[in-house]
Amino acid sequence: MRLTDQPRSKRRLVVAAAAATLALTVVAVPPTVGAAESSLPSGNTEYRTLADYEADMAELATEHPDLVKPITLPYATTSGRTVHGIEISRDVDVDNGKPVFVNVGMHHGNEFPSGELTMEFAIDLVESAAAGDPYVTRLLDEARVVVVPVVNVDGFVRGRRQTDTNTDMNRNYGLGWLPISTGGAAAWSEPETRNIEWLLSTRQATVFNTQHTCIQVVLYPPLQLEAGPAQDVDRLHALASQVAAAYGPNYKALPSAEDYETTGEAIDWAYFATRGLSITTETCPDAGVARTYQTQVLDVYDEHRQAAFTMLETAADPAEHAVIAGQAPKDAVLRITKSFDMYTSPYLQADGSTRPSSFTTTLTDDLDIASRNGKFEWSVNPSYRPIPAYQASGVEGNQTGFYTEPWILTCERPDGTVLQTVPVNVDLGERVTVDLKECRREFHRDRS
Repeated sequence: MRLTDQPRSKRRLVVAAAAATLALTVVAVPPTVGAAESSLPSGNTEYRTLADYEADMAELATEHPDLVKPITLPYATTSGRTVHGIEISRDVDVDNGKPVFVNVGMHHGNEFPSGELTMEFAIDLVESAAAGDPYVTRLLDEARVVVVPVVNVDGFVRGRRQTDTNTDMNRNYGLGWLPISTGGAAAWSEPETRNIEWLLSTRQATVFNTQHTCIQVVLYPPLQLEAGPAQDVDRLHALASQVAAAYGPNYKALPSAEDYETTGEAIDWAYFATRGLSITTETCPDAGVARTYQTQVLDVYDEHRQAAFTMLETAADPAEHAVIAGQAPKDAVLRITKSFDMYTSPYLQADGSTRPSSFTTTLTDDLDIASRNGKFEWSVNPSYRPIPAYQASGVEGNQTGFYTEPWILTCERPDGTVLQTVPVNVDLGERVTVDLKECRREFHRDRS
């Protein structure tokens, strides 16, 4: 019997050796009460353990190396666990400058359905593409999907909301951070939040979704009413409304602050740092319905699939990102970078003053030029960054403008030698062609 002929639950055992290096120590497991039958892509009828998640990701990468590439996030958790994910795209190993949809689950370690729905959609994408589904194939030709089903690994294995420092990682992101009891020792104090910072800072994520439970709402920035509407409120609301509509008529789309005000959320930093559309998707059964695997995973998956495809289609839409194009030498490395200061909310400092703290965000991404003629089209987030309400002076709400802040593009040899530097200003939906003739002239010149 071939590996792919076996039920996925049994196939996990076959790939266990491939996952053996993934630090699979499990302290606790989710509830195992499931359902008798399943129409999920995996065929599962109960919640996964961490070992199951890691085996499923390893299996997808092993069986479909042209579609799936494993990734390891750079920071081990407080308790030393590794956070794993996968990238999904057609010709996934080719660096082709596609726009990106980043989809993550379980910021809160006890919100088990959020990881299940995230993982099931990843399996769905891969198996649909492998079967030749033309719709999925087209989307994976046009975009790249990054999936991390469990971002708070320590919280998940212990079955609790917080990390192992008793921090709610969705209160630990730097923008607008405050030292609340669950916010962490400082902004970005948690390795789990720094992992997501790295993930979004090194990819052109046109859409970022963080999956949660348990209310029926899709949220977008800002996190506090005082901040006022985000500059791209119409775009954010449009995406959130489409996603909410996919789940059903009881779901609402609204700014996070109108649900309840909080501090240090992922989506605020993500939007104001990258201008990628950033949303928090919350799913939950109707009031009075028991919360089981059946009601929170099986019964909602078809709607979730439609919602996730809406996000992926948005990421692939040329109107929702920018493009840098040109011609570079074959084997050159193009790099875009920008670095800027951002601020927390004002809070009482050690010197007795009440003021914000600053932190630096650096965005950087590479594109390897593999084509013989060197022509490239690089889908990037706009260089025009929305001005946040959180400033060195405090909270300055109702900002409407954007920083005119170019991407700094360098054309380099593979050894890192910079041959040309070009500032690139490119706005939403725009295409800018850069002239790299200096790099082309110098690239093959004698390097001795």
